[in-house]
Parts: sequence; structure tokens; C-alpha cells
Amino acid sequence: MNSLPSRAVFLDRDGVINHKAPEGDYIRTWGEVQFIPGAVAAVASLNRAGYEVFVVTNQRGIATQKVRLQDLLEIHLRIQQEFAQAGAVISQIYYCPHDLSERCSCRKPQPGMLRRAAREHRLDLRACWMIGDSLSDVKAGENAGCRSVLLASYLAGRLRNSQVPLVAESLESAVPLILNLCEPTNRFARTQPLELSRSYLREDF
Repeated sequence: MNSLPSRAVFLDRDGVINHKAPEGDYIRTWGEVQFIPGAVAAVASLNRAGYEVFVVTNQRGIATQKVRLQDLLEIHLRIQQEFAQAGAVISQIYYCPHDLSERCSCRKPQPGMLRRAAREHRLDLRACWMIGDSLSDVKAGENAGCRSVLLASYLAGRLRNSQVPLVAESLESAVPLILNLCEPTNRFARTQPLELSRSYLREDF
């Protein structure tokens, strides 16, 4: 008897679970990865609540040869290992290696990575969430049929007319929004999104 579709939370990588590289640069090796405080515990909380966790990340540095594929794969393996040792399971890390000019279906805001995960892991995307620090992350979630949380509370004062339903300071603070069914009394919950035409955060490079 087949099991019912699962629910999951998709996470961007840089700026969500680990600190970003300096402006215009990339995380090139495992030695450059620094986890954001609270990220491991947040993933463990999602696991305990019955969510699978996946990372979906744009890695244009592969196409531009600024990041070696073998180094990227090592980074992702080590991230999964480090989280697992602390009791937090990242089921799989998906990455888009393409340049902007390639017009692929996987580079966020396209939903290709999320849809692939849904096929491979039998996920109900309507029951899934996307958490990222870029509007392209949020748009990818929207395009896949997921709900989203934007990690950009420093822009909260500029909330006006977009479609971002929820804003949080960090992954650690975003998880309670999901687990508490987005209570409107939470001070980070928003129904009016950011007055920005695009994101200038790192994954647009």
C-alpha cells in the first residue's frame, strides 16, 4: 500500500543555513562554510514536526567556473553530515549549476528544483513551504504551489504591495511561524509584502 504524499520545507542555502560569501563572491570550499546560529536546531524542529527538509540553491558559480563541482558536492555532503550529527536531517540538497543566459527551468525563481524533489520524494507541494532570503526564493515557492517565508525582516518597514505572505528574521524565527500555523498575532507575520521589483541578494549573481 502506497504512503500518502509527504510535506516538506525547502530552504535556500546561503543566507539561510550558512552565512553568505562577501558581496559578488561565492562559497567555494567547505572551509568557508559558517553555519548561522540556530539553523541546525531549526531543521531538527521541522524534522520532529514531521517535515522533510530539502535545500534548493542557485549555484551559478559552477557555470562561470568560479566554483568547482567537486568542491560544491563536498560542501553539500559535509553540510548534510554536520546537520545529521546534531540530529537534524536534510534529506537532499538540489542545486542549479546554470548561468542566467541558459534560461533553464531549475534556477530560482523557476520551480524546477522543487518540482523535481516532489517527484523524487513524493511530496505534496501544496503542503510544503519555501524559506529564503531573496524574492526569487519566494517566487520559486509560489511557482511550485508552496507557501513561503522571506528572511528579510530588516526590510519590514518597507512592506507595501507585494505577495510575500510572511517575513522573519532568520530560519530559527521562521520555523515557529510554520509550526504555529502562521498566527496573525506573531509580530513577524505580514500580509503585505516587499516594495521591491527584484532581489539584490547573493543568489542573483
